[in-house]
Amino acid sequence: RSAGGRGAHGASRCAAVPGAMACAAMSAPRHTSARRLARVCEHVLPPGRWLVGSGGESRWPASSALSMGSRALSSSAASAAADVRPFRAWIVDSHKGKLKHRGINEFRSVSELPRQDPKATVTVRVKYSDINYKDAMIIRGQHGVCKGFPIVPGIDLAGVVEESSSPMWNLGDEVVLTGNKIGQHFDGGWSGLCRVQAEWLVPRPAAFSLEECMMIGTAGFTAMQMVAHLEDFGGLRAGSGPVLVTGAGGGVGSAAVAVLSRLGHHVVASTGREEELGDYLRSLGASEVIGRLEGDARKTPLQAQRWAHVVDTVGGATLSTAIAQTKFYGSVAAVGVAASGSL
Repeated sequence: RSAGGRGAHGASRCAAVPGAMACAAMSAPRHTSARRLARVCEHVLPPGRWLVGSGGESRWPASSALSMGSRALSSSAASAAADVRPFRAWIVDSHKGKLKHRGINEFRSVSELPRQDPKATVTVRVKYSDINYKDAMIIRGQHGVCKGFPIVPGIDLAGVVEESSSPMWNLGDEVVLTGNKIGQHFDGGWSGLCRVQAEWLVPRPAAFSLEECMMIGTAGFTAMQMVAHLEDFGGLRAGSGPVLVTGAGGGVGSAAVAVLSRLGHHVVASTGREEELGDYLRSLGASEVIGRLEGDARKTPLQAQRWAHVVDTVGGATLSTAIAQTKFYGSVAAVGVAASGSL
C-alpha cells in the first residue's frame, strides 16, 4: 500500500542493477536535467505509454507510479498545515543486516521522520514515487547503498512544493527529484511529505504529468543519459549499425531498448533469460534478442567486430567482451557494473 493509505496501483519496478542510478544521482543543472527527462517522454511514452521497466517478472506496459495518495494545498496556509495534517510514511529499520522494522507509520510533522537532512530548505507534498533496485535493497534491510537506519526509502519523488525558504521555489510549484541522496542518506520519497535541498529539485517538464515522471523515474532517466552521451560523444547515429544492450531485462536496460528503437536504431538485446523475456523485449522494439555474451576478453581482447555501439548495465566479463567486440570508432556507455568493476 502507498504511504498515503491508498492502494498503490501497479507500482512500477525499476529493478536494474546496483549503482545503475549513479548517472541520475549526479544531477546536472536544472535546465539540463529537465531537458534530458523530457527526451525520455518524447521517445518512450507516446503513443503507447511505455512505462519504466521491470526486474524481469513485471512488464513495462500498464505499469504505474506509486501514488502517495495526498492532495497538495494551494492556499497560503499550506506551510502551517504541513506540520498539522497527519501523513503516512514507510519506515525501515535494520541492524547489522537484520531487518527490525518495515511498515507504514503515521506522523504529524515532517520533523518526526527519522533521518532528516539538516540542509533541507524545501518541503514537498509527495504525489508519486517509484520502486528502484536501491529501494528494494533498503526495504530488505540491506546495508551498503543506505548510509544508516531507520530511514524512509524512495530515491525518487514527484510532488508539489508546500513550503520553501529558498528563492528557487514557490508554494505550489510542481517538482521532480531523481537520485541525489534521498532514500539513502536522508529520508526519501515514500512519504506524504519530504524535506529536501532546493538544488536537488527540477521543475516538472511541461511535456508530461507528475505521475509520468515517476513512470520514467531514475531507470529511464539513466537510460536516456547513456543514449545522450553516446550521441554527444560517441558518434551514435541512426543507421550506424547494431547497438547492443546488455542486461536488457532490467529497468535501465529495458528503457534503453525502448528509447534506442524509437530513435531508429537496430537494437540487439542481451539477457540471461532469452526464452522468458524474448517476446517482451521485442515488444519494446528490440530487433534481435540474444543470450549473455560468451567468451573471456582477457584471453582474446580483440574479437570479431559486431557492435557499432553498446549500452552496458552489467560490467565485469560482459563489459570486457562487449568492448572486445565493438567496431572500430564505436563507443560504449557503461553503468551499474553489477557483475564486477573489473575488466
